[in-house]
Amino acid sequence: MSSSVASIAMFQKRVGEMLPSLTKAEAETLGLLSYGIVMLNGCGMTRLSNGLAKMEQVPAERLRQRLREFSYEAGAKRGKKRREIKVEACFADLLRSIMRGWEGKKELALAMDASTLGERFTVLSISVMYRGCGMPIAWKIIPAMQEGAWRPYWEELLASLEGVVPADWKVIVMADRGLYAAWLFQAIQRLGWHPLLRVNEDLSFRAVGEESFSPMGMRVKRRGRGWKGKGEWSEHGERMSGTVVMRWEKGYEEKLVVVTDLDEKEANAAWYQMRFWIEDEYKDHKSGGWRWEQTKMTDPKRAERQWLVRAVAMQIAVLIGGQEEAQEQERKRRKAKHASGKRRAGRPPKPVCRPRAREQSVLMAGQQSIQAAVARGEVIPVGHVVAQEWPKQTYAVCKPTKSWVKKSKEKGAKKRYQKNKQARAGLAEKEEASATAPKGKKKGQQAKPPKHVSRRERVKQEQEAKLGLFQQKREERKREKEEHRIQKQREREERRQEKEQKRDRRLRERHERELERIRRLQWHEQIKRKREQRLARKQERMARRAAAASAASSGLSTIFADSQPLASLPKPP
Repeated sequence: MSSSVASIAMFQKRVGEMLPSLTKAEAETLGLLSYGIVMLNGCGMTRLSNGLAKMEQVPAERLRQRLREFSYEAGAKRGKKRREIKVEACFADLLRSIMRGWEGKKELALAMDASTLGERFTVLSISVMYRGCGMPIAWKIIPAMQEGAWRPYWEELLASLEGVVPADWKVIVMADRGLYAAWLFQAIQRLGWHPLLRVNEDLSFRAVGEESFSPMGMRVKRRGRGWKGKGEWSEHGERMSGTVVMRWEKGYEEKLVVVTDLDEKEANAAWYQMRFWIEDEYKDHKSGGWRWEQTKMTDPKRAERQWLVRAVAMQIAVLIGGQEEAQEQERKRRKAKHASGKRRAGRPPKPVCRPRAREQSVLMAGQQSIQAAVARGEVIPVGHVVAQEWPKQTYAVCKPTKSWVKKSKEKGAKKRYQKNKQARAGLAEKEEASATAPKGKKKGQQAKPPKHVSRRERVKQEQEAKLGLFQQKREERKREKEEHRIQKQREREERRQEKEQKRDRRLRERHERELERIRRLQWHEQIKRKREQRLARKQERMARRAAAASAASSGLSTIFADSQPLASLPKPP
């Protein structure tokens, strides 16, 4: 039943247009639930039922039962001829609604990943990466810690999206190292898409022109470097061919190694940065957004239907927020274009540090726009994708703060101390057991005190044993303190040696630069002397020529007088 509230009815109509495979009643219930999530900032059934009941002015318990039955299977619903929501039938519609009204380059970035909800659920999802957020379009929820392979689930999710994206679109599918497999690489290729899968750097690889296999990571040995190349790799005997793209930025402990079927001139390791946006999507689902971690559901099938509600709400909000961000970027671009003042000539400088992140996500911006439109009584805006340029470069990690460095060192020292303490305690227990073990007795048999020993002597022996144990522990503490002091002294000595090496290196480099400067000065002086010599020789030649020319002109003046007419010149013989 359509709502009497104009904004809710508008939301229900929009959901019906997004998912035409649903019936009218299912679309209206789904629209009501997604509207409640956006307006009430949560997906809990108690919050939704009570909040929406106040908006609709209906009894909360009746509305609660209606909303709960949306996630139920057909057999658990009241009445006859009831049906359940087929979530798999909505995957293609979700992707089509994202592509509807697309503005910009026909490039689509998808990410595959697995997430857990405590020890209850494991979520396998495929999402569209857009402006720092993710929009889920296909998912499968299974019980956590369930034994079995994930391959059938991933193949079903990919098959549900087959034929939705036109052939002229460029689609990349990204996944982390834990999901890489040869069958996944081939399954993505069968759809006409391009896999961009991260692998371990020790995976065997043989580039074109090489004879033997070697670990991929050996081709990048320094931070700040990268490598691209075609070849073939092998894991568990499955040999694949394609392009390997590697990058190791400064500040990272591990290298980024990605395999794809794109050409090496076209592929870029920086694109893989978009995969991390799916982690932000999981945060929006849970503690950073709509509080799914507080759900009481235990049935995976019902959780899949509840995930559909959040997927619809997230898509509507992200598209609105993304369109607003694109408009703001265009406004700033035009303002900068018409700004007066001196402009920098040539190519703009390449940024070294990562650009400043958004103050808030496009999901939050879209949610705020919807809430503001409802509060003002205006029409809820409709958003569409405005494509953004994919990342072109990776960035180094900025210099860590002094507090972080100090804490990390203290943590490492504490960890080493505890490890050494446990090792010493185990050794002391072994020594004590060997010392107290009776001689000539079987292992594990305790020696009984002789009968003639009086009670006073036994007490004395116990006191002596306690005193010895106390002294042993005190010696151990002294030894631990001494080892800790020696360790600190060794670390200080290493730091001092490192500083001395750096200072010597700087002095040596300064001396080399000074020698180079002197050598250049000598070379310039030598060039200057040669130039002056050439100039002096040239001036001498010019002087000799001038003298010869003046001598010739004086000889002619003695033979022919200036007053003699030209006609009286003697004829030649």
